[in-house]
Amino acid sequence: MPPRWRDLAGPVGLLPTGSRNAITDVPGVLVGHSQAGSGELTGVTVVAPPQLPARAGVATVNGVGELTKKLEIDEWGIIQTAVYLCGTHALGMVYHGAVLAEGGDPSNTLIPVVGECDDSDLADARTITTGDVDRARAALGADVPEGSVGGGTGMTCFDFAGGIGTASRRIGEHTLGVLLMCNFGERERLTAGGLRFDPVEPSPPEGSCIAVCACDAPMTAQQLRRLALRPLLGLARAGSYAHNGSGEIAIAFTTAREQTLENSQLNPFFAAAYEAAEEAVYNCLVAERPPMRKRDGREHPQFPRHLLSPSSSGAVS
Repeated sequence: MPPRWRDLAGPVGLLPTGSRNAITDVPGVLVGHSQAGSGELTGVTVVAPPQLPARAGVATVNGVGELTKKLEIDEWGIIQTAVYLCGTHALGMVYHGAVLAEGGDPSNTLIPVVGECDDSDLADARTITTGDVDRARAALGADVPEGSVGGGTGMTCFDFAGGIGTASRRIGEHTLGVLLMCNFGERERLTAGGLRFDPVEPSPPEGSCIAVCACDAPMTAQQLRRLALRPLLGLARAGSYAHNGSGEIAIAFTTAREQTLENSQLNPFFAAAYEAAEEAVYNCLVAERPPMRKRDGREHPQFPRHLLSPSSSGAVS
């Protein structure tokens, strides 16, 4: 496996990780990616619970973005489909593909969960097809490629190549995992690994992040709504301040069927989501990826992971 953040710069936080340090450490949760058949630098990512419907909650720090089904999740506290991630202009097609893939008989009315971030600097996401959705579903598995893959292919994180990042934490007998689609951040605000970065001029457009948090703890929908906020705090730890044009949106779901956890027992899960999200950002940044160029021909810069060590310091342009 390619090195990840903790291989290069040490652990993040205090809690132990699951065996994969990925959202798929939560038993039964699977992730699939597909690249656009059009050849554009865009794609689709699917995060699938083992059983549907599943209890869920949604939280937002800044809402300039879209996560479909949010109103119904707020009302009923459940999701009836997997969670799909894509570029902004693919949202409608991915929604349509999810309906075809999961709806069955046309009398079975359901609202898929689809989150988006803007990848228009690198790709034309309008080229996504329902076939790309089907291929992401066909690729569902426990291994989670990171970086410029699936829905995260054309994303930018702290002015470096961004995309998909994931991490997990163990809380006693329970497991919590986070998967992010990272498309946010100003380079000078990233201080990970002891590095300090100079700002990029001109400043790139504001971006977003969709966070998916899964756990196997017996939480209520209201507790999951509260849990969904904590990965977004992890983004802040990494350097996000949820700027005016950003969509910092999170969904949390549980694979448990019971609802027995007391509010007084939530703190370790909050800490786990916070830690896992911060590490997921860093895993996204250091993921191996091929050289890429933006649609205007400019290089899409990669994070200088060769500079990382637990004692790294100094300014980097």
